[in-house]
Order: sequence, then structure tokens, then C-alpha cells
Amino acid sequence: MTIAKPWLAPNAQAGSYALGMLGLEERKLLYHLARNTYSGEGAVVELGAFCGASTCCLAAGLRDNPRAAGHHVHSYDSFIASEPYLVEFIGAEFGATIETGQSFAAIFRRATAQFADLIEVHAGDLLEQRWPAAMPIEILFVDVAKTLALSGKVLGEFFAHLIPGKSLVVHQDFYHPTAFYLPVVMDFLMDYFSIIETGRDSSVVFRLEAAIPSDKLHSASLYKFSFARQQAALRRMMRRVGRPGRDYLRISECAAIGTYFGEERFRKALASAIRQARLEPDRVWSDGLAWCGDFKASRVRARLYGVPSLMPPPTPYDKAHLIWSAILSTVAGRIASSRLYGYRAA
Repeated sequence: MTIAKPWLAPNAQAGSYALGMLGLEERKLLYHLARNTYSGEGAVVELGAFCGASTCCLAAGLRDNPRAAGHHVHSYDSFIASEPYLVEFIGAEFGATIETGQSFAAIFRRATAQFADLIEVHAGDLLEQRWPAAMPIEILFVDVAKTLALSGKVLGEFFAHLIPGKSLVVHQDFYHPTAFYLPVVMDFLMDYFSIIETGRDSSVVFRLEAAIPSDKLHSASLYKFSFARQQAALRRMMRRVGRPGRDYLRISECAAIGTYFGEERFRKALASAIRQARLEPDRVWSDGLAWCGDFKASRVRARLYGVPSLMPPPTPYDKAHLIWSAILSTVAGRIASSRLYGYRAA
């Protein structure tokens, strides 16, 4: 079944322009998924609301969708400014002074006030939250999978309630380098999903086509994949999404390499990725490169695993695989460059 894409129309509306980190194209996507695609068969769930930009876009879509009567956006967040960049953003955009570790729930409530009757807030640590067993989920917006533990929680607690042939999953961090595990997990589950949108800013949209076996979901949530398997999954996902997503995922691949093999390997991989890129620089690419400028393997390991030492070390096979894949990438890059040069010369 083909899904119409009204968010691509020249006059597509965003539903809300509330302050937040979402790009304009992502806002249009969320509004039109809730406005035009949502049928009311399941719930609309937002994992990671921050200050409410995505909440407002989804709620505006429900407001304008006659099939959504009686439905709400189930909005999950800790509403705690757990990292300095969140504190800085709130200060710059909202003029509010808070400290790391403090709540910004009041800012969320003010930002979403006009849609308050369409939002059901679930505040607290997502790792401690539960989803009602009898309630299916039709739209799942994921902007909370910042660690492997949180990603595992999303898979185990929420993916299990998706509706085969209908449910949509919006991965907002799909192209962020530090979330390189998201494309890996979705590649692992691609026997059950199709891709309906390869990129609105950083967001990619998947539709569940068939029920996912519980053991498969459990394996995905544990994330016990070798580096070689992760890199192969990233390469397959590059082919699936095409450009510009392929070039975004090259940076994600660099992040995976650096996380497992350190900063020197990361820099070499990044230089190769930049040489191979064929896209016109945009926000997603620029943000990815900016993140790379301050890459520290230990910091990423700590973010993903809680403690850097908990990350499984690369095996001898992983190391050999990395060397071989680097050789292949170099050869492929030279072939692509020579073809591009020949085309321009002609």
C-alpha cells in the first residue's frame, strides 16, 4: 500500500511553530501524519517531548483530523535538563534560567497550553514507564533513544504494541552520529518494516508491515551485535535510504568506528566520508560535522553504555573487517571520483 505524502506539497503546513529543535520539514511531517494519515485505530505516542515543539505539531494534526476525535498525544519525557546543551537552549530560546538537573516542565506546559486538552503527559524516567498492554499504537515518534538502555526500552515496551500494516515509527535521531545504533536496529528488523520517508531533516519514517516475533524484538533490545555486524547493517541502510541519507549515515559509521577503535581511526574514517560525500551541504550534514569536531570515544561509550568499560571490546575479526572495509571504501571512492571527473570532462 502506498501512503500519500502531503508533507511534501509546496503549500504544506507545519501545524505549529512552537520553539524547539525540530526542523521545518520535520514539523510538516508530524502535522500531516497526525492530520492526514492517522486513522484513530491506535494511540499517538511521543517519546521525548522536550519543550513541546513535536507535541504541538502532533496535537495540531489531531485537532484538524475528524477521525481523531477523543484521541490524545501521549507525551513522555523526564522534563529534566540533564545535559548542558538543554540548559543552553532553554536559556537562549525561552529566556529562562535553569541549572543542569532542574525541571523544565513549566516551560513545556506554557509552550503547549493551546493544545492542553489534546495532550496526556507522562512525566518521569522512561525506563520506569509502562504502556497499557491492551492499547495499540498507531504513530510512535521516537526522540528519546539517546542511550542503548533507552533504545532497548522503546523496543521492548512500545514496539510490541505496533499495528501490522498500519503503524508508523518516526525516528527523529536516525541520522545523528551518536545514535548510529538506530539504523543498525532498524536494519535488523527490516523484514517487518518498510521505509515510507527517507528523510525530513533528521527524521526517517518506517511502517510496520508484519508482526515482529517477540524473540526478535528481545534480541534487538539487547543490542549484542559485533562491530562487523553493525558496520554491515549501516552499509545496507545506506543503500536503502539513498542520498542524502547515505552521506549522513557515513558520519554515523565514523562514529561507530571511533566508538570502538578510538579517535585516530575516527579521524581517518571521517576524512574518507567527507571525500566520498556527494550531497549539497545542509543542516543535517553541517550538524553532523559539528558534532564530529568534538568527538571523544570515551564520552560516547559512557553515553551509550553508562560506563565506558561496559562496551564489549572489538574482536580480531572486527579489526580485520575494519581494515578490509576501509580498503573497499577507498577503492569505491576513487572509482566514483573518476566517473564524476569523466562525466564533467565530457
